[in-house]
Amino acid sequence: MDLGPNSLVLESRFEAIDLARRFARGRAEEAGFDADDVGAIELALTEALSNVIRHAYDGHPDREIGLTVTVEHSLLRLEVLDDGHPFDPEGYSPPDLSEPGRGGYGIMLIETLMDDVARERRPDGRTCLSLAKRRPPGAHHA
Repeated sequence: MDLGPNSLVLESRFEAIDLARRFARGRAEEAGFDADDVGAIELALTEALSNVIRHAYDGHPDREIGLTVTVEHSLLRLEVLDDGHPFDPEGYSPPDLSEPGRGGYGIMLIETLMDDVARERRPDGRTCLSLAKRRPPGAHHA
């Protein structure tokens, strides 16, 4: 998987998530996002990568996950690319918060933490999950 600048190719292992978090954190801090937004970006990315490893790749550690982080003006975008099982939005229902421990919180958390979330199944069979966070107006750009 060749993704170009501002990108990483990760092994589909939970241990690789820390590298991805550091990579995204560095870009977010350079772009002037505050600590709360950086934390939200890291948590959303952790959930997204965990979902790919668990669900798209069924826990197989020998697969690749692409991560691209771009910053344009006041917008940071994470793109997570995989060639595993596609997410089925018809099969997903948000968790019932009155019944803790049932699972399904990752997607809800991602959608709460990020300003924009989009999934695209590409013609080559890969899935691209795009997560965007806007820097608040007046925030200092580093």
